[in-house]
Amino acid sequence: MELTPLRAFREVCRLGSISAAAEYLGYTQSAVSRQLAGLETQLGRPLLRRHARGVEPTAAGEVLLTHAIGILAQVDRAIADVESAESWPGPLRVGAVPTASARLLPSALTVFNLERPDARVTFAEDVTPRLIPQLTDGTIDLAVITDYPPGLPAADGLEVLHLLDDPLQVALPADHRLAGNPVIELAELAKDSWVEDYAGAAAVLTSLCAKAGFAPRIDMVCGSWLGKQAFVAAGYGVTLVPGLVVPALRGDLVVRELADPPMRTVYVATRSGDEPCGAVTGFIEALRRVA
Repeated sequence: MELTPLRAFREVCRLGSISAAAEYLGYTQSAVSRQLAGLETQLGRPLLRRHARGVEPTAAGEVLLTHAIGILAQVDRAIADVESAESWPGPLRVGAVPTASARLLPSALTVFNLERPDARVTFAEDVTPRLIPQLTDGTIDLAVITDYPPGLPAADGLEVLHLLDDPLQVALPADHRLAGNPVIELAELAKDSWVEDYAGAAAVLTSLCAKAGFAPRIDMVCGSWLGKQAFVAAGYGVTLVPGLVVPALRGDLVVRELADPPMRTVYVATRSGDEPCGAVTGFIEALRRVA
């Protein structure tokens, strides 16, 4: 089925007149009539009903109109994507540590979409040591990473830009003895059980607690933020939380600042050898603005 007769049919139905559709499309009235006649011949049934005020679709025409609207919308989107291919090579693939998804990435996407409303962006979550190989091998186009655990993994050919310093806080059960304190000393949690999610974070916790004069008791290991929150809320321990993730925490947790809080640094990394790309540059600028 040809697209030109479908467009003519759609406009005739929208405007209710063959002559009005012909004027809108820049065709002669006879050309539009021939296109409609060809559709009716191809489908073997009348598609339009004529009356004193113009035309309207028959029952078969209503069915065709529904399909035509969807088909032509897809074609128009395809044409727009092809026309913008030189400046927009495809979806921008962003990798990020999970805590960046709570607020940083959605806010950056909102800013980015103001400049590129038709852009497509995909997100993949992972920890920093696994994001960097994905960046170097081209699986993703940029990565939001952290030095938590302290220190970035070594990798050649990357450009790393500082975004923000993120203070760690502590999440407590609602009935915790320190829940009423606006600020907590880490040493005050020496007798508490801790909930952690992976070995790197546990190593950081152990190091921080050693500076405060105690060794943390990690009784619960859970591999996701959802699980960590659930165990803390149920009273099985306390946990450190980056400031970026606080807005997304469940409401039955109490989050308190730490005195002299430990910091983690958040960066955005790209491949240094890549040709300049407006999409990557635009998203980095959006990250910097919201950070």
